[in-house]
Amino acid sequence: MEAVYLARQPIYNRDLDVCGYELLYRHGQSGTSNVANGDSATASVIENYIMSFGLESITGGKTAYINLTRNFFVQDFIPFQKHQVVLELLEDIEPDEELITSLQYLCERGYSIALDDYILDTDERHRLYPYVNIIKVDVLNMSYQEVARHARKLIRPDGPKLLAEKVENKQMMDLCRKAGFSYFQGFFLSRPSTFSTQSMTTQRVPLLRLIAALHDPEIDLRKLESIISQDLSLTYKLLRYISSPLFGIRGGVESIRSAILYLGRQELARWAMILALVSEDNQPAERVRSLLIRARVCEQLTKHRYGGSDRGTAFTVGLFSGLDAVFDCTMESICEQLPLSDETRQALINHSGPYGRVLEAALAQEQGNWDRLQQLDIPAEQLNGFYLDAVQWADVQYQQLASSIK
Repeated sequence: MEAVYLARQPIYNRDLDVCGYELLYRHGQSGTSNVANGDSATASVIENYIMSFGLESITGGKTAYINLTRNFFVQDFIPFQKHQVVLELLEDIEPDEELITSLQYLCERGYSIALDDYILDTDERHRLYPYVNIIKVDVLNMSYQEVARHARKLIRPDGPKLLAEKVENKQMMDLCRKAGFSYFQGFFLSRPSTFSTQSMTTQRVPLLRLIAALHDPEIDLRKLESIISQDLSLTYKLLRYISSPLFGIRGGVESIRSAILYLGRQELARWAMILALVSEDNQPAERVRSLLIRARVCEQLTKHRYGGSDRGTAFTVGLFSGLDAVFDCTMESICEQLPLSDETRQALINHSGPYGRVLEAALAQEQGNWDRLQQLDIPAEQLNGFYLDAVQWADVQYQQLASSIK
């Protein structure tokens, strides 16, 4: 199999609900691009990953936005159902008569088409408007005036919807929404909105006390039982979680002690850390899901000896790497309030050390930073396997945990 890196990036609607995922991929060789390599990378992803894992497994049943090369359009090789995908036309595809004929045929069959990286005044693809459902605008280096100008010129009644891509912070997100964009893509949910140095609220204290205790190698069963039993909400959530179909325990578990013994220390710590994220008020589901995926990838990388020696620590690093955005605090402030090892702190704050390496790899995969992945020298096929496994695992974990706290 040719080395092709693969990831997905969420696309949000105006309510910040995930309405689809763009599948990101690139040939694992150099950054150079040509028609043959583009066709080969696309075909490799479709054959070896999408068809093997199933498109709905990769996207959780959401719409998949897929970049296709010119040949896939003009040769009518679209191996997906129309309701599954939005087909993206890259900016370097020539809008000639052959392509227009192909797009017209796809539209008649009910497929949705998006123009990628559209730029006013210089883009020749305006001829394709009658066949396009979505126009993607890269807003990364745009002023608000330029964003608003694109919106004024491109938004028409019954015309294509606008999707702002590379939205990196909440301020740009708000500007694009105000300008009239319908969809949003970028890392704005991965970063704190204010970078405040506030402490975490007292509502989180019981759960954080439990997390801290589970990091203490000297802690005993009675102490753990005492910490959990002092908080009725925490007790209820633990017993509901252990009684979920995820474990399939006949007769259920009715005591805190039994739940602790059944889960074991490492699994209990994992549950507590994930619960801290899921329980946070007004937390977008996709933010939590992304952190679960990241944590699982870090764990698998350590398991297969790409950095660090303890899988539990790797999982913690991956999961905690997004706490600054979850709690709207700096990472330094969070690390001060949790009893973490120096190795874990360095990984979270500086991305250094063995666990910093696996975190860097997980982040690069998530963000489609293929050059960084090649520098880390982790085989693409293996990393893709970790990532796709993590996507499916995270969906199950999130659903079970979300239902256990209702």
